Amino acid sequence: MWEEMAERIRRLAKEVLGVSKCESGRMEGAWWWAEEVKEKVKVKHEKYIVLVGSKTYKEKEGNKV
Repeated sequence: MWEEMAERIRRLAKEVLGVSKCESGRMEGAWWWAEEVKEKVKVKHEKYIVLVGSKTYKEKEGNKV
């Protein structure tokens, strides 16, 4: 009974709301983000890589800014 009802709800939701297709790639789950958000995440990731690669305390402090 519950499985049948759940299947009907899924089918109706699919008919009414439709189905979206996501892009595959490095930022999985980000396919619905606006381009501005995607760009900011990309910049933040690049800066994080630089911070992690810092060798000295002084470099790390400078890269935190």
